[in-house]
Amino acid sequence: MARTSYISSGLLLGVLSVVMANGVALGQQLELKSIEPDVAGFKARIVPLFEDYCLDCHDNKIKKGNFSLEGIDSTQINGDGLETWRLIREQVTFGDMPPKDKLQPTPDERKAMIAWIRDELRKGQLPGVPKSEKLALPQYGNYVDHDALFGARLDRVYPAPPRLWRLRPDIYDSTMPRLGDRIEGLANGLNELDDPEFKDYAASYFLDEAATAPLLGNAKKIAESMIGPRAKDRVFRELASDDGPPKPEAVRDAIGVVFRKVLDRGATAEETDRFQAFFDKTAAAAGHKTAAKMMITAVLMQPEVLYRRELGDGKPDEYGRVRLSPREIAFALSYALSNEPIDEFMKSAAAGGLATSEQVGALVRSRLADDSRGQGKNPRVLQFFREYFNYPFARDVFKDKPEGGDHDPQRLVADLEATIRDVLRADQNVFAELLTTRKYYVDANFKNDKRDGVILVKGHERWSPYHTAYNLSPDWKWSAETQPVEFPRDERAGVLTHPAWLAAWSGNFENHPVQRGKWIRTHLLGGSVPDVPIGVDARVPEREHTTFRDRLKIATEPAECWRCHKKMNPLGVAFERYDHYGRFQRLDAGQPVDASALISRTGVAELDGKKVAGPIELVELLAKSEYAEQVFVRYVFRYFMGRNETIGDANTLQDAHKAYRDSGGSFRELVVSLLSSDSFLLRQTSAQAGSKP
Repeated sequence: MARTSYISSGLLLGVLSVVMANGVALGQQLELKSIEPDVAGFKARIVPLFEDYCLDCHDNKIKKGNFSLEGIDSTQINGDGLETWRLIREQVTFGDMPPKDKLQPTPDERKAMIAWIRDELRKGQLPGVPKSEKLALPQYGNYVDHDALFGARLDRVYPAPPRLWRLRPDIYDSTMPRLGDRIEGLANGLNELDDPEFKDYAASYFLDEAATAPLLGNAKKIAESMIGPRAKDRVFRELASDDGPPKPEAVRDAIGVVFRKVLDRGATAEETDRFQAFFDKTAAAAGHKTAAKMMITAVLMQPEVLYRRELGDGKPDEYGRVRLSPREIAFALSYALSNEPIDEFMKSAAAGGLATSEQVGALVRSRLADDSRGQGKNPRVLQFFREYFNYPFARDVFKDKPEGGDHDPQRLVADLEATIRDVLRADQNVFAELLTTRKYYVDANFKNDKRDGVILVKGHERWSPYHTAYNLSPDWKWSAETQPVEFPRDERAGVLTHPAWLAAWSGNFENHPVQRGKWIRTHLLGGSVPDVPIGVDARVPEREHTTFRDRLKIATEPAECWRCHKKMNPLGVAFERYDHYGRFQRLDAGQPVDASALISRTGVAELDGKKVAGPIELVELLAKSEYAEQVFVRYVFRYFMGRNETIGDANTLQDAHKAYRDSGGSFRELVVSLLSSDSFLLRQTSAQAGSKP
């Protein structure tokens, strides 16, 4: 039994010691030429500026704001000092420092300081450069310099290293139960992040003892089902027959079958010998029936079952890049679009149909086009929008029943999904349409009909006045002819003014302009906002006859608060035009609603300083912004790649954005471009030759 434990959980927990083909250890970093910090430039160009304009207030003696620049370590700009240097750059870029009443650097001096910090920060954004673990998480993706990604093209794509990527729970739930006969009650030990970021990130997960226990229990249940009295495969019945131990050739046949069922490939000669030896040893100690169960359990606990392998295969190119094997590509494409292996991808891999980027692109395009009506074949496409906008969270925000109506977040979420599906079916100017459409489906759904294809039907038979969230009359009547419902131009525009999104980004009893503003800052403007410091009381004071906007101002106007809130509040207050149920409102606390907003601190000339009268004007302005569109492309990249971009992915991002624009804003073509790119298909396995990004 000790041997059984070793083959199952021992192999599982030893995943990180696996050695890849070509002798390259998993997780090896690219061996880029050493990128040394510019210490000489810091001393010659930056220290004098600090001495002239900063140290009067920020030396070790005065340390205003508990912040000192005296003796700051320039070599840690991409290490422990990253957040400090990012703050310095922001303060200098937007003129926060030095204060207005202090001596100011000349424009050239300010530019020189900004440029030096920018160039040093970019060194840490190159592919393969060792980074803090947190920078691999999705919430830090915007730390990578946008101008470097969408500026000059590189000589090639510098892909990520090989990786093992733990399965997401949905894949496990889709693939494991079907291995057994009517197996039920499997415990999913694969956790998922509980925050408003992309869930399936390779860097976010690992398997530990706590996760291994339920997975091992599942494997034992499945193995028992496979060899039980109702076993469908003859080889498994023979393996655990009441008539006595199986012959050696029967064991070898069973090993081959279980590998094909579980791993979708045959066992190698080495694997066959190893598992047969394990079977024989266990049979000698505990009998052939126990040996059969434990051998299958061991296969079910192989790292290849619980991790996605993206190691690469074949001879590296002149730059040390290796292409994923056809099988790895087939699984990567399948899990990018679905939660189980997709038959046409697996067959194409076996037939040599995934050898070029053009072949991959054609297959992905065909798969997406075939799903243009129902969108059920590729569930991961719609899942992107769920995770990007995070509107399903409306179901988790408790609210009392509003006067004169009802609050049904389940129906609101379903309405928004029907609307998003409609935009995806048209597949034109998808980003702009999602931000500006006036047409919402209300209590409607799309159903797959065998005769008529996808048809529009009423969403729910049980009547509910939940539609008052759209400011529709309580006695509003549903009809197919009125769907989608077109709303007045000054009331609604796209996802961000839909009651589902507004409810998701609200509190239990009031609006949440801070979180709404943060979402716009990060997901449309490509910015970042620090988490709320521990110990800060983030409550908005209660004041009768005072609008929420004014109460928020009171709570966040102190300098130590406003430093971060100035990135969020001026954007989020635009949505005070709606109450926390998502209903359009003209009065708040008995006073006219002020929904004016300001776009600032983006560094983008087309956007900075723009004042808008309300949410409609805000989203329409952002929908027309090429910069915001590029930020959207970055988020699509992260979702389908399962990682943050690096500067080495610049060409992939530029090509994806071009594909989107050249196709008239087709989300399908954007996905095709990404899934057939070098960033998706290649891995870096050795030192890069030639120029560096």
